[in-house]
Amino acid sequence: MNVLAETIKRVSHQLAGREVVTVEEIRRICMHALLPFYSEHPELDFEEIADRVTNSMCSEPETINSLFYSEKIDLAGIEFRHTHTCSPTGDLVGEAYDEYLKSKRLLDSLDRMKSVTDRFFSGYGVEDGLVRIYTKNKFRYGVFYSLIDDVERFLDIHEDFSRNFDGEYVVAVTTETEIFPFLRFFRKNSDRVSDAGMKIWVINVDQMSIDPFIGYPKDFTLLKGFKNPKVASQINSLWREKVDQID
Repeated sequence: MNVLAETIKRVSHQLAGREVVTVEEIRRICMHALLPFYSEHPELDFEEIADRVTNSMCSEPETINSLFYSEKIDLAGIEFRHTHTCSPTGDLVGEAYDEYLKSKRLLDSLDRMKSVTDRFFSGYGVEDGLVRIYTKNKFRYGVFYSLIDDVERFLDIHEDFSRNFDGEYVVAVTTETEIFPFLRFFRKNSDRVSDAGMKIWVINVDQMSIDPFIGYPKDFTLLKGFKNPKVASQINSLWREKVDQID
């Protein structure tokens, strides 16, 4: 299988119908689109693949399945890409801007998120990659970094990866300005996450702290690394009653 071509196809599928995007959004989606191939190809360089996907979609298409945003406009220092036949409207640019803000928030936080998990897994061996691998004795953890809304959007991919991962699979997500995205996610998806053996932990990059949202590590010595180690059990017992009120 041509991993690059398949990744381009998957990213294009996710952006189908979108006439205005940014490179930041393409790269964010690429993270999830590439994940299904990581188990068999852990040597894949995300930055290299993301660069080629972006180039295919914005400069020189590499496959017939690649969307092509050939035109660009600069607004307030942000470069927006759009299709040749599109005359960008305020609504189209506004949607792309919202996705840009989400994408930039994640991409700009990645280094700090990795620093938080490195400290959390102090004493573990570390292997960098799209999934950051931590190993110590019989314990092995794979950590993927995301936004909570993207975990839901690509949950099928994460479930499959978790079930096939040799170890414990953790999706580390950033905090949000409101609690409602987490309430909605818990209501709709907590059982699916647990059934797949996944864990979702929340990183506050301002406080450089991490807390459990769904699931605890089997290495109980790690619990002391959480800022509030009991929060996941509290969520499980208390929030189920509250999330029924959230649509």
